Amino acid sequence: MRTAGTAVSPTDAVSGADNDLAGRVTPACTRSAAGPIMKSWLRRRPLLAFFTLAFGISWGGILIIAAAIGFDIAAPTTPLATVLFFVAMLLGPSVSGLMLTALMEGRAGLGDLRARLRRWRVGASWCAVALLTAPMLLLAILLLLSATIAPAFAPKFQWALLVVGLIAGAFEEIGWTGFATPRLLARRSAATAGFQFGVIWALWHALVVFLFTVGEMGDAWIVSFIVVYLATLTPYRIVMTWVYANTQSVLLAILMHASYTGWLLALFPATSSTQSLIWQAAFAGSLWLAAAFALRNTAHGEHRRPLLPFELQQKETTR
Repeated sequence: MRTAGTAVSPTDAVSGADNDLAGRVTPACTRSAAGPIMKSWLRRRPLLAFFTLAFGISWGGILIIAAAIGFDIAAPTTPLATVLFFVAMLLGPSVSGLMLTALMEGRAGLGDLRARLRRWRVGASWCAVALLTAPMLLLAILLLLSATIAPAFAPKFQWALLVVGLIAGAFEEIGWTGFATPRLLARRSAATAGFQFGVIWALWHALVVFLFTVGEMGDAWIVSFIVVYLATLTPYRIVMTWVYANTQSVLLAILMHASYTGWLLALFPATSSTQSLIWQAAFAGSLWLAAAFALRNTAHGEHRRPLLPFELQQKETTR
């Protein structure tokens, strides 16, 4: 501290000016450098960033909602909890995919995502696979079981629940297929990418399944999770990845996801817990057969797909 009238040496003056300049410039430099550093890290670890963010938003949102509404795992599930948890789940992959696409690829990436969301001319055979795989397998299994074991396995046709599937597919696949799938396919075969993604997709459901079932089932909830989610979503994602690798259509992925979730809810029979595990285990087995068919066709050669913006950037960097 200097008092009035104290002489200031040239060295002190320069030092003070440097300190003032540093105080003004350093924050700006830090901010300007943070952007490229973050983008560089995201380009090196896009899948880690995406899945961490997707799980964080969905699981974090669920835990916050559970605490806010006083959710009790021992009490019956309320409609309010179901709706709020559903919204939190949807926001995870969709927000993560859009945000990271904008940060990493800017307008070019968002434009490419928009184009893939509008891609509907993919061929009738691919549309049939996307729209009919889940309902045809479900109907075949439920009708067979209802005719041979018990009438309780008969499918219920609750058409309004198809809308839930469409909502889930529209939000989730913006991130799952719009962002993650092409990056998985960039370095992996459709079989490997689909299997790895399927396991992650199933695990993403684990928290909400635990909260809704552990109160009634206890430790047995994990058996239900393995049969109903892990054993079914993994092969279905393999088929979805195979379809996407050949069509590059996020729109078709949305419809395929909607077909699975919507028809599963619409046809869900009025069975006991044990009977439910029986038909869902059979459904899982049929999906693995469908995945094996997809893998067999993939083995004959991967479809050569157009490069996406992030792949074009990688190609330019390696030249």
